[in-house]
Amino acid sequence: MNSKIITVITMVMILLSPVEAKKFSFKRQVIKKVEIIGNKTFSDSKLKDQLMTKSNRLLNIFKKRRLSRTNLKLDEKQLKRFYGQNGFLFTEVETIVDYYTMDSSRAIVIFNIKEGARVNVASLRFSGGLPDLNKGLNKFAKKIKEGKSANHDAVLATGFKIRDYYADNGYPFVSVRPQYEFSDDSSEVMISFAIAESCFVYNGDITIIQEGETKTSEHIFRRELLVKTGEPYSRKLNIESQQRLYSTGLLKFVSLKRSGNPNYYRSDSAVTNLRLIITGRNPNFINFRLGIGQDEDFNSVFQPSISWGNRNLWGTGRKLTMSIKNSFQLAKKDEEEERAIKIGDLFSDLEFKPVKHAIEINYIEPWFIGYRMPLSLVAVYEPHNKNPIINKFYDRLSGEASLAREIDRYTSLRFSARVEFVDIHDVNKEEEADFRLEGDNSIRRRLSIDGQRDTRDNIFVPQKGSYSYASLDYVGHYLGGDFNYIKGDFYWSRYRFLFGENILASRFRIGALEELGDKGNSSSDDRFFLGGAKTVRGFAENDLGPKWTYDESPTLDGLPKGGKFMVLGNLELRRSLFWRIGGSVFVDAGNVFFNIKDFKPSKIVSTTGLGLQFFTPVGPLRFEYAFMMQKELDLGCGSYHLTLLYAF
Repeated sequence: MNSKIITVITMVMILLSPVEAKKFSFKRQVIKKVEIIGNKTFSDSKLKDQLMTKSNRLLNIFKKRRLSRTNLKLDEKQLKRFYGQNGFLFTEVETIVDYYTMDSSRAIVIFNIKEGARVNVASLRFSGGLPDLNKGLNKFAKKIKEGKSANHDAVLATGFKIRDYYADNGYPFVSVRPQYEFSDDSSEVMISFAIAESCFVYNGDITIIQEGETKTSEHIFRRELLVKTGEPYSRKLNIESQQRLYSTGLLKFVSLKRSGNPNYYRSDSAVTNLRLIITGRNPNFINFRLGIGQDEDFNSVFQPSISWGNRNLWGTGRKLTMSIKNSFQLAKKDEEEERAIKIGDLFSDLEFKPVKHAIEINYIEPWFIGYRMPLSLVAVYEPHNKNPIINKFYDRLSGEASLAREIDRYTSLRFSARVEFVDIHDVNKEEEADFRLEGDNSIRRRLSIDGQRDTRDNIFVPQKGSYSYASLDYVGHYLGGDFNYIKGDFYWSRYRFLFGENILASRFRIGALEELGDKGNSSSDDRFFLGGAKTVRGFAENDLGPKWTYDESPTLDGLPKGGKFMVLGNLELRRSLFWRIGGSVFVDAGNVFFNIKDFKPSKIVSTTGLGLQFFTPVGPLRFEYAFMMQKELDLGCGSYHLTLLYAF
């Protein structure tokens, strides 16, 4: 470095005081302590929860928390915001950093708070705008209540909602300005929203610009648009149109915005053109997948698969996929019997034995007979698969057609029909029906209808909203096949905040199966099961309910056989504890009955327990322990569960 520059820096450092010189340190100070003074209404811990600036703890051995002036500025704003949410509209926050000596690397951060007076809402009013639209504005101001503390964030949010409401009804250039009028002692405030609606706007021409190499017929995109030329402008329909375009799976970028300046043809009306910019995805794709799963007949299996197809056939939005799926079991070489590998087997000759194969073709018609009602056609051929129970090979050919209809953003319906054909090798036609009843080579022919409504804010960690599902299956009977029954299932769950940050999650489920005709029957695969990490957590997986007896089936003695009637209820209180750790307490109740007539309220089994969750990007990893609720409490008889995602 130039000697003259070094001399100048040295002179400046001599002239500066020790405290000021410390500010030029290139290494940020470690935060020894964070203090809050001047607060009267809220505790130190409550306010410290709002801060990004934290003092160091024993856990911060490898990465120290250091002073950041950016964080200090953000903390000042956050504290003022927190007070503003609770009625303190005049709060001031000053940050003081207490440095030690010049050679010290530690600092104390002090937040000095001047709370001011708490302000209550005296009245709320709307001025300007249109009388017809203003009639519905009170629903946006539910958090602004007369006689309660003023909430500055709620006022701003209400202003944005009013602006969006006008923009949804043809006034995209509306101006909404919140105003405060305080009483003489500043203890009360009258809140008003001044609305200037500007002019009414119609949609003009809609221009579509396709970027990238792939070109698709404009008709495919225009039919997804909810905005139409000549209709009133709507911000909401613009957003929903973009969501519909993304849902086609054809695009990786969508932008629908106003283009150019509006054309005014009267003092109170205008027309604005729209421009849709889209970037398509490559229509051809190929996917590889390798998984490990559980199989009822072969225990753990490796499941490699490959699929390839075109998501935009001939630029029409239609999709065609072909997949090859296989399952392999790790088994002892030259051993015909399929069984689970033990530790001792790892030192012997092992090989991967193919146990299941499938070729699948899937075709999707996104707009069936001119309606946004996707038709999915699936054909699956399973050649030379083995049924270890009867020690026979079989071929299966199945086909399924389904129609889906989106009722609104949260609700959808689906109707499907499925047929199957099975050919068991080396078996007489007269005996084939009996052989099909054993293992995974039965024939089911099915008509199904189901619907769901999902208003959850997050599917992995829901905090509010609800999810409901209902289905009805008609199997066999007049359709043919090996089983004949009708089956109904209803599921409902709800999530809401309770006493602050606690989340109360509740669920109810009920299902029934009725066998049809003189030859009515069902298998364990068709019936209901309870018990385990997703249902009644005081029991092992599927261990609650009827079981096979030796007289019914010696090979299945003691195993769950499922029931034809099921009822389930869950109640769970969830809370974030610290860092990425959460805790829960829950009560599960329910049971499975082999016949509907066997149901008695006194036979409902209840379990309770505690859980811990570690929140990951793909959902909570949870560990739970549950035990039965009975007169003589025995904690040692409970069940442990370790799994991903909440039970519901």
